[in-house]
Amino acid sequence: MKKIILFLLLVIFLNAGEEVFEIKKFNYSMENDANVYTDIGYTHGAKISALFYRGNTENSFLNIPFISSKNTNNFISFSYANQMFTPYDLDEIELIADDRPYAGYSYIEIGLHQTTHTFLDSLTLQTGIVGPASGMEELQSSIHNILNSRDSAGWDNQLKNEFILQLNYMHKWRFEYSKIYGFDSVLVPYLGINLGNASVKASGGALYRIGFNIPKDFGVNSMNEGSFSSLPTNSKVIINESSNWSFFLNMAAGSNIIARDIFLDGNTFEDSHSVNKNNFTAYASLGISTRYKNFSLDYLHNYYTKEYEFRGKHKPYRGYGYFVFTYTFK
Repeated sequence: MKKIILFLLLVIFLNAGEEVFEIKKFNYSMENDANVYTDIGYTHGAKISALFYRGNTENSFLNIPFISSKNTNNFISFSYANQMFTPYDLDEIELIADDRPYAGYSYIEIGLHQTTHTFLDSLTLQTGIVGPASGMEELQSSIHNILNSRDSAGWDNQLKNEFILQLNYMHKWRFEYSKIYGFDSVLVPYLGINLGNASVKASGGALYRIGFNIPKDFGVNSMNEGSFSSLPTNSKVIINESSNWSFFLNMAAGSNIIARDIFLDGNTFEDSHSVNKNNFTAYASLGISTRYKNFSLDYLHNYYTKEYEFRGKHKPYRGYGYFVFTYTFK
């Protein structure tokens, strides 16, 4: 995997010629269900990312032929992320064939992004590993030791090591409305598709934001939605210069049509699990965002519908919270 990542990075920088990447944003995202006092389902995710500006389509190698248009700004992002999944029944030591499998996923992501004031196209490539080599069992054990919490009992039955190659595409629109009683208002609908041995799915939804001095960007998104949080519409409007402060409310909703999900269906060439997966899921999110000068913090709580039918013991599901810390470079 390391050789593939190094090769991709080499290709990108060779194509860049003598031009210099201009760093624009640094993101750290954390997703966890600790805020609702559970440790089941999608229980943890973390992602560290950097965004670089590469100019407009006329002089940048970041032309994506089937989605590019005139007067676009090109960005490239580099990320490292990990995610963790656990079943409903955390006390069972033996394999539970009809429950979600234990699984960890660690990956590198490279993203190509094109923006205008009204749309965003993102194409991201993930390469990583699902299974013990991801290190998620050890990570959960370390966190639980720090918090003096009990360990989950069934990690010996986690998914086997499998190399992941995943290509994800997302398109976003941005509609900025006239002030409503002095409040800014922005709507960001999106459509996306994921193709790879981790997931095959189509998704769609929208983010609505209302408040003061909303940044000129395409809003935050969860790790499962892909793309890069707070991608700017233009390199010259990275920060809203009208005020040092921003404060606004985020409301989002969407749905997924899922053909395959390794974290429910199990390893590609294994038949160890027989989860009755729901091929259609929906979600809703609510949260707040605040910014002071170059620093911003977004928090949302994400609730999504039941992903599978579990025939037996289960606990109530309450979703998870996620926050995104962003530093913007002038």
